[in-house]
Amino acid sequence: MTEIPRTFYVYHRNEKAELMSKEIADRSSIEYINDPMLELCADFKENDISITGSYGNMVAIDSFCIGNTNAVSFELDIDGEIEKGWIQKHFTIRNLDEVIFTRSFVLKLSGIEPLYLGHLFFGMKTSLPRFAVEPNTSIELRSESSRSFGGQAFGMRRKTLKFFSANFPWLNLEDKKIIDDYIEDVLNVEPHIIDPYPEAHEDFPPIYATLGISEASFPKLNRDGFYYNSSLSWQEAR
Repeated sequence: MTEIPRTFYVYHRNEKAELMSKEIADRSSIEYINDPMLELCADFKENDISITGSYGNMVAIDSFCIGNTNAVSFELDIDGEIEKGWIQKHFTIRNLDEVIFTRSFVLKLSGIEPLYLGHLFFGMKTSLPRFAVEPNTSIELRSESSRSFGGQAFGMRRKTLKFFSANFPWLNLEDKKIIDDYIEDVLNVEPHIIDPYPEAHEDFPPIYATLGISEASFPKLNRDGFYYNSSLSWQEAR
């Protein structure tokens, strides 16, 4: 059997740096970028900014993500290695060719108007086993709706939340351990970026989400050897 490539990436091992920028706006904080609330953005005074990230120790990085920003382009300098590109609609995700060990980085962002930035990820991604070909997406309507005596609809409008779920129908012991370790790390409380379908971003864009489960089940398949079946779901976090 031809092995299906693992392209379901989750970005949860974030090496949060001590951040500094001269262009941070008054009454804002650079530390908002490290806050788990995605919509809590750091505001800047300029449309061209530079952010320096420093670590006390050497850290390993194989990917970085930029989220919730009005920037148009970026330039990242990690120990002289320059990465440039355009900001994507949902999340800008770059998977590096190799693991880089560093103590600092400099990120430059450019845009048309004074910038804001809600999320940075610098760290090591996890590649989950490939799911079945029938992933499912849905939207939770969180608005509260009522009817008047005459039937007129009214209520409180709230933002919708996206859901994603996938089945993992053929897990060996190594695959099961990858999922076990991932679940133990994030539980259902740690928001992080998932990129379930990198080759189909138009239909399945990256999501900032938490695991949307209260139990992880791994029934053993009725086959020779140790193989399991499982499913996971995620709920959008803002």
